[in-house]
Amino acid sequence: MIKIKKPVIGITTFCKQEVNNKHYNKVRCSYMKVVSEAGGTPILIPLMNDLRTAIDYIELIDGLILSGGQDVSPHHYDNIVTDHVEDNDPRRDSWEMKLFELAFEENIPILGICRGMQLINVARGGSLYQDIIAQYDDNLVHLPDKRDENYVHHTVKIEENCSLCNFACCQQLDVNSHHHQAIKELAPGFKVIAKTEGEIVEAIEAVDKDFVIGVQWHPEDLTHLHPCFKELFNLLIKEASKKHNI
Repeated sequence: MIKIKKPVIGITTFCKQEVNNKHYNKVRCSYMKVVSEAGGTPILIPLMNDLRTAIDYIELIDGLILSGGQDVSPHHYDNIVTDHVEDNDPRRDSWEMKLFELAFEENIPILGICRGMQLINVARGGSLYQDIIAQYDDNLVHLPDKRDENYVHHTVKIEENCSLCNFACCQQLDVNSHHHQAIKELAPGFKVIAKTEGEIVEAIEAVDKDFVIGVQWHPEDLTHLHPCFKELFNLLIKEASKKHNI
């Protein structure tokens, strides 16, 4: 059997119907690009109906990236669905929560991005604002009209003594923004490690795990602007390497 030399990083995907009425599993190419550049072997994890198969994927990987995308259904936290909830996929919620819980139990390094961070929080017992403007502050726009995720929209402040301090070049980072939901109640066992000036949670990490981090922005789209963002993926690969070499 040929052994893969680099740590294997699983990246979740979403299923979308295209104009030809066919459905495709997909995710943006920037995820694979940045994992590869950081020294990992990226593999895409398709959306599956049989949750029992999640263990097969967890056994294949050394690290997990929960990608961005649709809203997490409120049925997984306060069970009250308002008109503010946008596109969501119950199958994806269930599938990714299963992947996350298995990886979490095995202490596999996990990085949640945008929706991925929100899913981590919900999966561990936290909740979300279904819409920042409607339920938190109508002056805070985190989903600007300009939807290009390669631009920076606001500043986040990094807390001291956290994993982000290992890669952040400074205590503040200018980041992109592509979300209308945000963490409301933080899940037990996690701490907030970055916020905006408006007190929106922008990053969290598990207290008792080696590497479980969620960020609200999309660092995979900003590595060309500042090397700090690539260092986050370097840190993920470093942690995944420990499991890979066991």
